[in-house]
Amino acid sequence: MAASTQAILSLADEIKSLATEESTSPSGARHVQLLQRVDELKLAIESPTDTILRLIYQPPQNAALRTVIDLGIFPLLVESKSGVSAAELEERTGAERGLIVRLMRVMAGLGLCASHESEVYSPTDKTLAMTQPIGRDGVSCLFDLVVPTLSKLPEYLRLHNYSNPKEYSRSPMQWAVGKSQFEWMNEHKEQQTTFNSYMSSRREGKPSWFDVYPIESLIQEAVPCAEMPFIVDVGGNQGHDLAKLRDRYPNHPGRLILQDLPKIVAPVDRPGIETMGYSFLDPQPVKGALAYYFRAIFHDWPDHICQKILLNTISAMDPKYSRILIVDWVLPDTKAPLLQSSMDIQMMSIGAGVERSERQWRELLGGAGLEIKQIHNSHPGMESIIEAVRIGSEASA
Repeated sequence: MAASTQAILSLADEIKSLATEESTSPSGARHVQLLQRVDELKLAIESPTDTILRLIYQPPQNAALRTVIDLGIFPLLVESKSGVSAAELEERTGAERGLIVRLMRVMAGLGLCASHESEVYSPTDKTLAMTQPIGRDGVSCLFDLVVPTLSKLPEYLRLHNYSNPKEYSRSPMQWAVGKSQFEWMNEHKEQQTTFNSYMSSRREGKPSWFDVYPIESLIQEAVPCAEMPFIVDVGGNQGHDLAKLRDRYPNHPGRLILQDLPKIVAPVDRPGIETMGYSFLDPQPVKGALAYYFRAIFHDWPDHICQKILLNTISAMDPKYSRILIVDWVLPDTKAPLLQSSMDIQMMSIGAGVERSERQWRELLGGAGLEIKQIHNSHPGMESIIEAVRIGSEASA
Protein backbone atom coordinates (compact mmCIF):
# COMPACT_ATOMS: atom_id res chain seq x y z
CA MET A 1 0.00 0.00 0.00
CA ALA A 2 1.15 3.52 -0.81
CA ALA A 3 -0.34 5.09 2.33
CA SER A 4 -0.42 4.11 5.98
CA THR A 5 -3.30 2.13 7.41
CA GLN A 6 -4.16 5.09 9.61
CA ALA A 7 -4.42 7.42 6.60
CA ILE A 8 -6.63 4.93 4.76
CA LEU A 9 -8.94 4.47 7.75
CA SER A 10 -9.15 8.24 8.20
CA LEU A 11 -10.24 8.67 4.57
CA ALA A 12 -12.75 5.83 4.95
CA ASP A 13 -14.26 7.52 8.02
CA GLU A 14 -14.52 10.83 6.16
CA ILE A 15 -16.20 9.10 3.22
CA LYS A 16 -18.68 7.42 5.58
CA SER A 17 -19.51 10.77 7.17
CA LEU A 18 -19.92 12.53 3.81
CA ALA A 19 -22.05 9.69 2.42
CA THR A 20 -24.35 9.88 5.45
CA GLU A 21 -24.75 13.63 5.03
CA GLU A 22 -25.31 13.27 1.28
CA SER A 23 -28.04 10.66 1.81
CA THR A 24 -30.00 12.94 4.15
CA SER A 25 -29.22 16.33 2.62
CA PRO A 26 -27.96 16.08 -0.98
CA SER A 27 -25.82 18.92 -2.30
CA GLY A 28 -23.73 19.38 -5.40
CA ALA A 29 -20.71 20.58 -3.44
CA ARG A 30 -20.79 17.61 -1.07
CA HIS A 31 -21.23 15.19 -3.97
CA VAL A 32 -18.06 16.56 -5.59
CA GLN A 33 -16.21 16.36 -2.27
CA LEU A 34 -17.33 12.76 -1.79
CA LEU A 35 -16.08 11.77 -5.24
CA GLN A 36 -12.74 13.46 -4.54
CA ARG A 37 -12.32 11.55 -1.27
CA VAL A 38 -13.19 8.25 -2.96
CA ASP A 39 -10.50 8.92 -5.57
CA GLU A 40 -8.03 9.75 -2.80
CA LEU A 41 -8.90 6.50 -1.03
CA LYS A 42 -8.34 4.49 -4.21
CA LEU A 43 -4.93 6.13 -4.69
CA ALA A 44 -4.05 5.53 -1.04
CA ILE A 45 -4.81 1.82 -1.37
CA GLU A 46 -3.16 1.32 -4.76
CA SER A 47 0.50 0.50 -5.01
CA PRO A 48 2.46 2.57 -7.54
CA THR A 49 2.32 -0.38 -9.93
CA ASP A 50 -1.46 -0.63 -9.51
CA THR A 51 -1.81 3.02 -10.48
CA ILE A 52 0.48 2.72 -13.50
CA LEU A 53 -1.30 -0.36 -14.85
CA ARG A 54 -4.69 1.31 -14.40
CA LEU A 55 -3.50 4.25 -16.50
CA ILE A 56 -1.81 2.12 -19.15
CA TYR A 57 -4.97 0.16 -19.92
CA GLN A 58 -7.44 3.04 -20.19
CA PRO A 59 -7.12 3.35 -24.02
CA PRO A 60 -8.33 -0.22 -24.77
CA GLN A 61 -11.22 0.33 -22.36
CA ASN A 62 -12.31 3.42 -24.31
CA ALA A 63 -11.98 1.57 -27.62
CA ALA A 64 -14.07 -1.33 -26.33
CA LEU A 65 -16.73 1.08 -25.08
CA ARG A 66 -16.86 2.87 -28.44
CA THR A 67 -17.37 -0.49 -30.18
CA VAL A 68 -20.15 -1.58 -27.82
CA ILE A 69 -21.96 1.69 -28.54
CA ASP A 70 -21.59 1.06 -32.29
CA LEU A 71 -23.13 -2.38 -31.83
CA GLY A 72 -26.13 -0.96 -29.97
CA ILE A 73 -25.71 -3.37 -27.08
CA PHE A 74 -26.65 -1.04 -24.22
CA PRO A 75 -30.25 -0.46 -25.46
CA LEU A 76 -30.69 -4.22 -25.76
CA LEU A 77 -29.66 -4.68 -22.14
CA VAL A 78 -32.03 -1.95 -20.96
CA GLU A 79 -34.90 -3.51 -22.91
CA SER A 80 -34.27 -6.92 -21.40
CA LYS A 81 -34.26 -5.79 -17.75
CA SER A 82 -33.38 -9.32 -16.61
CA GLY A 83 -30.33 -9.91 -18.79
CA VAL A 84 -29.19 -10.91 -22.27
CA SER A 85 -26.85 -13.75 -23.20
CA ALA A 86 -23.86 -13.39 -25.49
CA ALA A 87 -25.55 -15.80 -27.89
CA GLU A 88 -28.62 -13.58 -28.09
CA LEU A 89 -26.45 -10.49 -28.56
CA GLU A 90 -24.68 -12.29 -31.40
CA GLU A 91 -28.02 -12.94 -33.07
CA ARG A 92 -29.28 -9.38 -32.61
CA THR A 93 -26.11 -7.46 -33.47
CA GLY A 94 -24.40 -9.70 -36.02
CA ALA A 95 -21.15 -9.60 -34.06
CA GLU A 96 -19.29 -12.82 -33.28
CA ARG A 97 -20.19 -14.24 -29.86
CA GLY A 98 -16.56 -14.60 -28.84
CA LEU A 99 -15.91 -10.92 -29.59
CA ILE A 100 -19.00 -9.90 -27.63
CA VAL A 101 -17.77 -11.85 -24.61
CA ARG A 102 -14.42 -10.06 -24.72
CA LEU A 103 -15.98 -6.63 -25.08
CA MET A 104 -18.55 -7.21 -22.35
CA ARG A 105 -15.90 -8.34 -19.87
CA VAL A 106 -14.56 -4.81 -20.10
CA MET A 107 -18.03 -3.25 -19.77
CA ALA A 108 -18.71 -5.29 -16.63
CA GLY A 109 -15.31 -4.32 -15.25
CA LEU A 110 -16.15 -0.65 -15.84
CA GLY A 111 -19.48 -1.07 -14.05
CA LEU A 112 -21.47 -0.30 -17.20
CA CYS A 113 -23.38 -3.58 -16.89
CA ALA A 114 -23.59 -6.52 -14.49
CA SER A 115 -22.60 -10.12 -15.20
CA HIS A 116 -23.62 -12.50 -12.43
CA GLU A 117 -23.54 -15.63 -14.58
CA SER A 118 -21.33 -16.73 -17.44
CA GLU A 119 -21.93 -14.82 -20.69
CA VAL A 120 -25.12 -13.15 -19.44
CA TYR A 121 -25.28 -9.38 -19.05
CA SER A 122 -27.87 -7.32 -17.21
CA PRO A 123 -28.41 -3.57 -16.98
CA THR A 124 -27.50 -1.19 -14.17
CA ASP A 125 -28.23 2.51 -13.73
CA LYS A 126 -24.98 3.14 -15.62
CA THR A 127 -26.25 1.05 -18.55
CA LEU A 128 -29.26 3.31 -18.88
CA ALA A 129 -26.99 6.38 -18.96
CA MET A 130 -25.10 4.83 -21.88
CA THR A 131 -28.32 4.84 -23.93
CA GLN A 132 -28.86 8.55 -23.31
CA PRO A 133 -27.13 11.49 -25.04
CA ILE A 134 -24.61 12.04 -22.23
CA GLY A 135 -23.22 8.53 -22.75
CA ARG A 136 -24.18 7.41 -26.24
CA ASP A 137 -23.44 10.67 -28.02
CA GLY A 138 -20.68 11.92 -25.74
CA VAL A 139 -18.52 8.81 -26.02
CA SER A 140 -18.93 8.30 -29.76
CA CYS A 141 -18.49 11.92 -30.81
CA LEU A 142 -15.53 12.77 -28.57
CA PHE A 143 -13.79 9.47 -29.31
CA ASP A 144 -14.03 10.07 -33.06
CA LEU A 145 -13.20 13.77 -32.81
CA VAL A 146 -10.41 13.78 -30.25
CA VAL A 147 -8.62 10.41 -30.14
CA PRO A 148 -6.91 10.68 -33.56
CA THR A 149 -5.31 13.94 -32.41
CA LEU A 150 -4.52 12.83 -28.86
CA SER A 151 -2.68 9.80 -30.20
CA LYS A 152 -0.29 12.18 -31.99
CA LEU A 153 -0.11 14.89 -29.33
CA PRO A 154 3.21 13.74 -27.82
CA GLU A 155 4.82 13.85 -31.27
CA TYR A 156 3.33 17.28 -31.99
CA LEU A 157 4.66 18.72 -28.73
CA ARG A 158 8.08 17.17 -29.27
CA LEU A 159 8.35 18.66 -32.77
CA HIS A 160 7.17 22.06 -31.47
CA ASN A 161 9.75 22.26 -28.70
CA TYR A 162 7.24 21.52 -25.95
CA SER A 163 5.55 24.91 -26.15
CA ASN A 164 1.85 25.63 -25.76
CA PRO A 165 -0.06 25.73 -29.06
CA LYS A 166 -0.87 29.38 -29.67
CA GLU A 167 -2.40 29.45 -33.14
CA TYR A 168 -5.78 27.93 -33.92
CA SER A 169 -4.72 27.40 -37.53
CA ARG A 170 -1.68 25.41 -36.37
CA SER A 171 -3.30 23.49 -33.54
CA PRO A 172 -2.44 19.83 -32.85
CA MET A 173 -5.67 18.78 -34.59
CA GLN A 174 -4.83 20.77 -37.72
CA TRP A 175 -1.39 19.16 -37.70
CA ALA A 176 -2.63 15.62 -37.00
CA VAL A 177 -5.69 15.33 -39.24
CA GLY A 178 -5.43 18.38 -41.50
CA LYS A 179 -8.71 19.94 -40.38
CA SER A 180 -10.03 22.15 -37.61
CA GLN A 181 -12.71 20.94 -35.24
CA PHE A 182 -15.37 22.92 -37.11
CA GLU A 183 -14.19 21.76 -40.55
CA TRP A 184 -14.27 18.17 -39.31
CA MET A 185 -17.78 18.66 -37.94
CA ASN A 186 -18.90 20.22 -41.21
CA GLU A 187 -17.69 17.14 -43.10
CA HIS A 188 -19.37 14.78 -40.61
CA LYS A 189 -22.87 16.20 -40.32
CA GLU A 190 -24.11 13.36 -38.14
CA GLN A 191 -21.33 14.08 -35.67
CA GLN A 192 -22.36 17.74 -35.43
CA THR A 193 -25.85 16.58 -34.43
CA THR A 194 -24.37 14.12 -31.97
CA PHE A 195 -22.08 16.77 -30.51
CA ASN A 196 -24.95 19.23 -30.03
CA SER A 197 -26.99 16.51 -28.34
CA TYR A 198 -24.14 15.68 -25.98
CA MET A 199 -23.47 19.31 -25.07
CA SER A 200 -27.14 19.87 -24.23
CA SER A 201 -27.26 16.71 -22.12
CA ARG A 202 -24.31 17.84 -19.98
CA ARG A 203 -26.49 20.58 -18.51
CA GLU A 204 -29.46 18.38 -17.62
CA GLY A 205 -30.16 18.17 -13.91
CA LYS A 206 -27.71 20.97 -13.14
CA PRO A 207 -28.47 24.51 -11.99
CA SER A 208 -29.01 27.02 -14.76
CA TRP A 209 -26.59 29.92 -14.96
CA PHE A 210 -29.20 32.28 -13.53
CA ASP A 211 -29.57 30.03 -10.48
CA VAL A 212 -25.95 30.90 -9.66
CA TYR A 213 -25.73 34.45 -10.98
CA PRO A 214 -27.98 37.05 -9.23
CA ILE A 215 -30.22 37.60 -12.24
CA GLU A 216 -32.87 39.44 -10.20
CA SER A 217 -30.46 42.29 -9.57
CA LEU A 218 -29.74 42.47 -13.31
CA ILE A 219 -33.47 42.60 -14.05
CA GLN A 220 -33.95 45.39 -11.51
CA GLU A 221 -31.05 47.31 -13.03
CA ALA A 222 -32.47 47.12 -16.55
CA VAL A 223 -34.29 50.06 -18.07
CA PRO A 224 -37.96 49.05 -18.49
CA CYS A 225 -37.94 49.52 -22.24
CA ALA A 226 -39.03 46.86 -24.70
CA GLU A 227 -36.50 48.03 -27.30
CA MET A 228 -33.42 47.89 -25.08
CA PRO A 229 -31.18 44.83 -25.53
CA PHE A 230 -31.31 42.96 -22.22
CA ILE A 231 -29.08 39.93 -22.86
CA VAL A 232 -27.19 39.03 -26.02
CA ASP A 233 -26.20 35.34 -26.09
CA VAL A 234 -23.08 35.38 -28.28
CA GLY A 235 -22.33 32.06 -29.98
CA GLY A 236 -25.40 30.62 -28.26
CA ASN A 237 -26.06 27.80 -30.73
CA GLN A 238 -29.75 26.83 -30.51
CA GLY A 239 -30.60 29.28 -27.74
CA HIS A 240 -31.19 26.80 -24.91
CA ASP A 241 -29.91 29.17 -22.22
CA LEU A 242 -32.02 32.12 -23.34
CA ALA A 243 -35.09 29.89 -23.60
CA LYS A 244 -34.66 28.73 -20.01
CA LEU A 245 -34.27 32.33 -18.87
CA ARG A 246 -37.37 33.40 -20.80
CA ASP A 247 -39.41 30.56 -19.29
CA ARG A 248 -38.28 31.35 -15.75
CA TYR A 249 -38.66 35.12 -16.11
CA PRO A 250 -41.37 35.70 -18.73
CA ASN A 251 -41.70 39.36 -17.68
CA HIS A 252 -38.03 40.13 -18.18
CA PRO A 253 -37.25 43.63 -19.47
CA GLY A 254 -35.95 44.33 -22.95
CA ARG A 255 -34.88 42.04 -25.78
CA LEU A 256 -33.29 38.60 -25.69
CA ILE A 257 -30.99 38.22 -28.70
CA LEU A 258 -29.40 34.97 -29.87
CA GLN A 259 -26.31 35.27 -32.06
CA ASP A 260 -24.43 32.56 -33.91
CA LEU A 261 -23.32 31.83 -37.45
CA PRO A 262 -26.19 32.24 -39.95
CA LYS A 263 -26.43 28.51 -40.71
CA ILE A 264 -26.70 27.76 -36.98
CA VAL A 265 -29.46 30.23 -36.10
CA ALA A 266 -31.41 29.95 -39.37
CA PRO A 267 -33.63 27.05 -38.20
CA VAL A 268 -34.11 28.43 -34.67
CA ASP A 269 -37.65 29.58 -33.93
CA ARG A 270 -38.15 30.46 -30.27
CA PRO A 271 -40.92 32.90 -29.32
CA GLY A 272 -39.60 35.95 -27.53
CA ILE A 273 -36.03 35.41 -28.73
CA GLU A 274 -34.55 37.32 -31.66
CA THR A 275 -32.00 35.52 -33.83
CA MET A 276 -29.09 37.19 -35.57
CA GLY A 277 -26.47 35.69 -37.84
CA TYR A 278 -23.14 36.90 -36.51
CA SER A 279 -19.51 35.87 -36.00
CA PHE A 280 -17.87 37.03 -32.79
CA LEU A 281 -14.71 37.64 -34.82
CA ASP A 282 -16.48 40.72 -36.21
CA PRO A 283 -17.43 43.90 -34.32
CA GLN A 284 -20.55 43.43 -32.17
CA PRO A 285 -23.52 45.07 -33.93
CA VAL A 286 -25.87 45.18 -30.91
CA LYS A 287 -24.99 48.32 -28.99
CA GLY A 288 -25.59 49.00 -25.32
CA ALA A 289 -26.90 45.65 -24.11
CA LEU A 290 -27.07 45.20 -20.37
CA ALA A 291 -25.18 41.90 -20.66
CA TYR A 292 -23.22 40.08 -23.37
CA TYR A 293 -23.31 36.40 -22.48
CA PHE A 294 -20.68 33.84 -23.57
CA ARG A 295 -21.09 30.21 -22.59
CA ALA A 296 -18.25 27.77 -23.30
CA ILE A 297 -16.78 30.06 -25.95
CA PHE A 298 -13.43 31.30 -24.70
CA HIS A 299 -12.07 27.88 -23.76
CA ASP A 300 -12.13 27.01 -27.47
CA TRP A 301 -9.61 29.69 -28.37
CA PRO A 302 -6.04 30.84 -27.64
CA ASP A 303 -5.54 34.16 -25.88
CA HIS A 304 -5.06 36.39 -28.92
CA ILE A 305 -8.35 35.23 -30.48
CA CYS A 306 -10.10 35.71 -27.13
CA GLN A 307 -8.69 39.23 -27.01
CA LYS A 308 -10.19 39.93 -30.42
CA ILE A 309 -13.60 38.61 -29.34
CA LEU A 310 -13.49 40.72 -26.20
CA LEU A 311 -12.45 43.89 -28.03
CA ASN A 312 -15.22 43.36 -30.59
CA THR A 313 -17.66 43.18 -27.69
CA ILE A 314 -16.22 46.11 -25.73
CA SER A 315 -16.77 48.33 -28.76
CA ALA A 316 -20.53 47.86 -28.30
CA MET A 317 -20.67 48.14 -24.49
CA ASP A 318 -22.12 51.14 -22.70
CA PRO A 319 -19.49 52.19 -20.13
CA LYS A 320 -22.18 53.02 -17.58
CA TYR A 321 -23.92 49.68 -17.30
CA SER A 322 -22.87 46.99 -19.82
CA ARG A 323 -21.07 43.89 -18.63
CA ILE A 324 -19.80 40.62 -20.05
CA LEU A 325 -20.92 37.33 -18.49
CA ILE A 326 -18.63 34.38 -19.17
CA VAL A 327 -19.69 30.84 -18.27
CA ASP A 328 -16.55 28.70 -18.26
CA TRP A 329 -14.34 26.72 -15.92
CA VAL A 330 -12.15 28.61 -13.48
CA LEU A 331 -9.46 26.16 -12.41
CA PRO A 332 -7.95 26.42 -8.94
CA ASP A 333 -4.20 26.97 -8.74
CA THR A 334 -3.80 23.81 -6.62
CA LYS A 335 -5.68 20.51 -6.55
CA ALA A 336 -7.43 21.16 -9.85
CA PRO A 337 -10.05 18.46 -10.50
CA LEU A 338 -8.87 15.78 -12.92
CA LEU A 339 -11.92 16.16 -15.17
CA GLN A 340 -11.31 19.86 -15.84
CA SER A 341 -7.55 19.34 -16.13
CA SER A 342 -8.19 16.64 -18.74
CA MET A 343 -10.59 18.91 -20.59
CA ASP A 344 -7.81 21.50 -20.73
CA ILE A 345 -5.56 19.04 -22.61
CA GLN A 346 -8.46 18.22 -24.92
CA MET A 347 -9.14 21.89 -25.69
CA MET A 348 -5.43 22.48 -26.29
CA SER A 349 -5.40 19.59 -28.76
CA ILE A 350 -8.40 20.39 -30.91
CA GLY A 351 -8.04 24.16 -31.21
CA ALA A 352 -5.20 25.56 -29.10
CA GLY A 353 -7.88 26.37 -26.52
CA VAL A 354 -7.41 26.69 -22.75
CA GLU A 355 -9.31 25.93 -19.56
CA ARG A 356 -8.09 28.88 -17.50
CA SER A 357 -7.29 29.52 -13.85
CA GLU A 358 -8.50 32.66 -12.09
CA ARG A 359 -5.08 34.24 -12.61
CA GLN A 360 -5.22 33.47 -16.34
CA TRP A 361 -8.73 34.91 -16.60
CA ARG A 362 -7.66 38.13 -14.89
CA GLU A 363 -4.68 38.47 -17.23
CA LEU A 364 -6.78 37.76 -20.32
CA LEU A 365 -9.55 40.17 -19.40
CA GLY A 366 -7.16 42.82 -18.11
CA GLY A 367 -5.29 42.78 -21.41
CA ALA A 368 -8.53 43.78 -23.13
CA GLY A 369 -9.31 46.59 -20.70
CA LEU A 370 -11.71 44.61 -18.52
CA GLU A 371 -11.74 43.77 -14.84
CA ILE A 372 -13.52 41.01 -12.99
CA LYS A 373 -16.32 42.40 -10.87
CA GLN A 374 -17.18 39.02 -9.36
CA ILE A 375 -16.87 35.28 -9.95
CA HIS A 376 -20.01 33.30 -9.13
CA ASN A 377 -19.81 29.57 -8.46
CA SER A 378 -22.05 27.05 -6.68
CA HIS A 379 -19.44 24.28 -6.26
CA PRO A 380 -16.19 22.98 -7.84
CA GLY A 381 -18.02 20.58 -10.16
CA MET A 382 -19.74 23.41 -12.02
CA GLU A 383 -18.56 26.09 -14.40
CA SER A 384 -18.22 29.54 -12.91
CA ILE A 385 -19.88 32.74 -14.10
CA ILE A 386 -17.37 35.55 -14.50
CA GLU A 387 -18.85 39.05 -14.49
CA ALA A 388 -16.48 41.45 -16.26
CA VAL A 389 -16.79 45.20 -16.81
CA ARG A 390 -14.64 47.90 -18.38
CA ILE A 391 -11.85 49.03 -16.08
CA GLY A 392 -12.87 52.16 -14.22
CA SER A 393 -16.43 52.18 -15.58
CA GLU A 394 -19.49 53.00 -13.52
CA ALA A 395 -20.53 49.35 -13.82
CA SER A 396 -17.43 48.32 -11.86
CA ALA A 397 -18.58 50.17 -8.75
